[in-house]
Formats: sequence, C-alpha cells, structure tokens
Amino acid sequence: MKVSTPATRLDVRIDAVRAEDGLLVMDGVAGPLPCKTSLTPAEFRTLLRLVLQPKVLALLFHK
Repeated sequence: MKVSTPATRLDVRIDAVRAEDGLLVMDGVAGPLPCKTSLTPAEFRTLLRLVLQPKVLALLFHK
C-alpha cells in the first residue's frame, strides 16, 4: 500500500492485525518508521463499505 502526502510518498506494510480495547489495531511500517493504526468499529464499517464496492472488488479479482 502506498500513502501519498504533499511532503512524501510512503510504502505502508501491515504486519499484524488484532482487536484491542474495542478497536481494530494494525501494526506495521510506514516508510522506514514503525506505525500503529487503530480503527473504531464505525471507521471499520466505513472502510468495509468502501472496499466492497463493485469497482473495487473488480480491481481485486482482475487478472
């Protein structure tokens, strides 16, 4: 996954995902830095809604 900002572009890698204190927590690296991202259940549902759109699913299953 790549993250682009006005300052830089970062490669992002998610190494582990777990549930912690009611949050979805993802550990990984962003560029050279370790990072931890947490999502609330509402944020996770929003992300799922975006990912499960037909155009995105077509991209995932495209050869």
